[in-house]
Amino acid sequence: MLKTVVFLVNLYFVFGTPFWPSLKATTCQSGCHDLVDGKVNVHFVPHSHDDVGWLKTYDQYYNGTGQFDSIDHAGVKYILDSTIQELNKNKDRRFIQVETAFFFKWWNDQDQETRDLVKTLVNEGRLEMINGGWSMNDEAAAHYHSIIDQFTWGFRILEETVGECGRPKIGWQIDPFGHSREHASIIKQLGFDGLVVGRLDYRDKAKRIEEKNLDFIWNTNDNFEEEDAKIFTTMFPDFYVYETGFCFDVYCHDQNITDDNLEERVKTYKVILDKYKEYYKTHNILIPMGHDFSYQKADKNFNNLDKLIEGFKDDDTYNVIYSTPSCYIQAVKDEVEKNKIELTVKTDDFFPYASDVHSFWTGYFSSRPTSKRFERVGNNILQSAKQLTTFSRIKGNDDDVSINKLRMAMGVLQHHDAITGTEKQAVTDDYTFMLDEAIKEIEKPVSSIVSGLLVKDDSASVDLNLVNCLRANMSICDNSKKDRFVVAIQNPLSKSVSHYVRLPVDNENYKITGPEDDGDITFDIFDTIHPFDFVTDGEPATKELVFLAKDLPPLGVKLYYVEKIDDASDKYHKFEDIADVKSFGDDKKNGFTIDDDGKLALVTINGQGKKLQQDFLYYKGMASGQASGAYIFRPDGSAIPINEKLTTVKYAQGSLVDEVYQVFDDEITQIIKVYKGEEDSYIEFDWLVGNLQVDSEGKEIITRFTITEAFENNEIFYTDGNGRQQMRRRRNKRSDYNYVYSEEPVSSNYYPVTNRIMIRDETKKFELAVLTDRPQGGSSLKEGVVELMVHRRDTKDDGFGVSEVLNEQQYGKGLYARGQHYLTFGELETETSPVTFERDLARRNLLAPVVLVGDATGDDLTLEKVQATFNFKFEALSKSLDDNVHILTLEPWKDSYLLRLEHIFEKNEDATLSKDAVVDLTDLFTQFKITALTPVKLGAIGNLETSSVSILKRVAQGFKLSKVAADLQVTLKPMEIKTFVFTTDKENEGGHDTGIIDNGDDPDTSSAQGLSAITLLTLLVSVFYRMF
Repeated sequence: MLKTVVFLVNLYFVFGTPFWPSLKATTCQSGCHDLVDGKVNVHFVPHSHDDVGWLKTYDQYYNGTGQFDSIDHAGVKYILDSTIQELNKNKDRRFIQVETAFFFKWWNDQDQETRDLVKTLVNEGRLEMINGGWSMNDEAAAHYHSIIDQFTWGFRILEETVGECGRPKIGWQIDPFGHSREHASIIKQLGFDGLVVGRLDYRDKAKRIEEKNLDFIWNTNDNFEEEDAKIFTTMFPDFYVYETGFCFDVYCHDQNITDDNLEERVKTYKVILDKYKEYYKTHNILIPMGHDFSYQKADKNFNNLDKLIEGFKDDDTYNVIYSTPSCYIQAVKDEVEKNKIELTVKTDDFFPYASDVHSFWTGYFSSRPTSKRFERVGNNILQSAKQLTTFSRIKGNDDDVSINKLRMAMGVLQHHDAITGTEKQAVTDDYTFMLDEAIKEIEKPVSSIVSGLLVKDDSASVDLNLVNCLRANMSICDNSKKDRFVVAIQNPLSKSVSHYVRLPVDNENYKITGPEDDGDITFDIFDTIHPFDFVTDGEPATKELVFLAKDLPPLGVKLYYVEKIDDASDKYHKFEDIADVKSFGDDKKNGFTIDDDGKLALVTINGQGKKLQQDFLYYKGMASGQASGAYIFRPDGSAIPINEKLTTVKYAQGSLVDEVYQVFDDEITQIIKVYKGEEDSYIEFDWLVGNLQVDSEGKEIITRFTITEAFENNEIFYTDGNGRQQMRRRRNKRSDYNYVYSEEPVSSNYYPVTNRIMIRDETKKFELAVLTDRPQGGSSLKEGVVELMVHRRDTKDDGFGVSEVLNEQQYGKGLYARGQHYLTFGELETETSPVTFERDLARRNLLAPVVLVGDATGDDLTLEKVQATFNFKFEALSKSLDDNVHILTLEPWKDSYLLRLEHIFEKNEDATLSKDAVVDLTDLFTQFKITALTPVKLGAIGNLETSSVSILKRVAQGFKLSKVAADLQVTLKPMEIKTFVFTTDKENEGGHDTGIIDNGDDPDTSSAQGLSAITLLTLLVSVFYRMF
């Protein structure tokens, strides 16, 4: 026996990770009250819906500060203070906590006694952590990368605060404005047992009520096996708020329930239940007991609910109980299985959402375009910083990048009133400030890390002083206007890419020195798209320097040195008036032709030409009745062309790119670009839209692409789902209910476009796609036509709660938005299938190389000293991964590292790339070797076997999973994401992120504490030896 114990202890040190997570097993109780057969079980779910910003900022909502109408009282810290104490008074009571951003802020203010109480409530199932993300994210505009990140961060915080029993089991998406199939697939992959949704088209809801289909099965992904794709889904019989007459919080004025009125109150509530019980196929009803920011006066809520439940104690029909979504879903599942009840299966999504005949919530797909773009930039920078931090720690550095603030800011930005643009302007400003500050906070550490990765001598202390040029879209970057500057470019992709770098400059000639394998570096200089003379807090440059950074190594870095030259140059290509030049690029490869008016007439991609027209148009907002606003898009008629004829058309042709400059009117300018590389099978449309002049009706700007030759997409078009699955759309049709499209023929056909929209002619086997750089609303309203909404400026509030007109301004003018669209097309079922290129381009847009610029005018950063001090290339991987796989996540994770691998293709998209992919992690990373690889669920908590097993099983599983390090080949099926926690052979050389907070002595809350248990076991064995 003794030898066995010693053997097990030695195994720990051999494999380097705790195979026995804890000596103390936490028993997680369900907290579910007894059900009664033969009665309808009514599940009261006390909750508070706490927006992480909307009418007030995140901090104002937490502290209860700020003033706005009926919710000026909202203070989440008071909700949690009072609710925790009231739960402790009565073991029958239940409550669910959703938004981890608020919970963590509150937790950090609590003493140990309160924390211990919370853990007890969680362990006993009386307080249930639901959803668990940093926020309740949007499902239309949010990208799957950021969705996964915000869940993962929320889960980690819960793990480190309340422990294993705080792991969420149910998705709770009760307020987002429509629901996405891909998001439901993520929920399933997180390991959740079910999902509660809130908003769907009012006709769909009515039909589901009539047919008793509020409980249903959602098949979330055609690429997966059924058991991996289907998730139980449910919704409330009405909305997520208290029933009328039964609201008991500080802002409510309903009568309290007393002995005197109990009989009448129960009788009134029974009328409600008599209606609701007809909505469901089982003997269970899900009833929300809460509202926005409710339970600030938790005693009033719970005392009244106690009394109401007591009033039903002897009822012949209803068993009314405190409950949670977990308990409700388990009850339904048990009854469905026992009585062989058949639930309907849904296979698409819940877009677009309409709350009445004229209110289609499709405006928010495009609202606040600059905020939507900034969020994407934030994700790009966050992924790069996480990768760089990993390699820095591996090299033995203890100065880990402070990325937690950026993680949190990005988590907040996913909230369904943040990335959607449906918040008040002051809250938008706060979100922007929050993200901007988080990005600035990591600049210095990132510069230090990049310098450290490139430096030849680790003892050198020279820093390249690198910063992000966040305002380069307005031609502002102080460092790139210096006489000398360095450019470090990190490639977040797991494949080598070449990237066109564009930097604001004022000079006409430069010398660029880069890595040896780049050879002579060709560059062009062009005029900027706009003088940006309205900017008052910066000095915009007048020109743009363009050069090609070739073959950026996967996850690696390249360094370039740029110096001004006074000599005359042929590299500056000033925009000239169009004369006889009509064709640009290469008509045998990639190019385009303009007509006599300077508008697009023909596009060539991979040698195939297509007659195409591109225009800007606008919709007027409806002047009466339901108005367009932050949420709603309701145009008054068809789109109106901006201008039949351009006011200005100019062109410039360089070595790397040809550009045509177009001015549509005072509000819209565009440059059409075609790059000349072999892999650049697209046309770029660089647009600037702003200072929209509005009358009483508002203005909503679209760009429209029209194939002007025979093309039949038969009313079908496709959009991506959160940047991942492809969703089939049909104009004027709905799959689940009857729809009369004449009500709102335009807005009812708008869908969320996270990164691309496509149309296909199935007869000709031809597809055209337009890719975006941010989420937008889009549609195909006619055959051969694609349109995307790029900007909105309204004059009326739409009446759905924000109580403020969507009228963004900056520098005393209407807000300017700048962005890019990428047009590509081709024949399907060929070696150059456009789908393959679309997937690759979408990934390259989302995770573009991060360009950092440093002032090199100091004496210690001359070209000679930089060449002597730094390598000009850092390679993180030994090779590029295949085109169908991607390292989605690489970051430090507690005392180890987190890795996600994904297959980026769906079934049947490509003859080769849609097959299973194999990633060999052996010797993949240049800086370390993986010594232990543990597969975990998508959210990085709970291993893949199960998360609630006995200690002995956990020992066996831990030992088995550690042995996986002997075989580091990972197979991925189409659309599959696999998540791992790993350790390396450099484990003791770097700094360690051992936790976010101090959790006292609970060994279940972190792997570091699990290690302490193993250490203790080793000491005990040593004592045991000495005794004998």
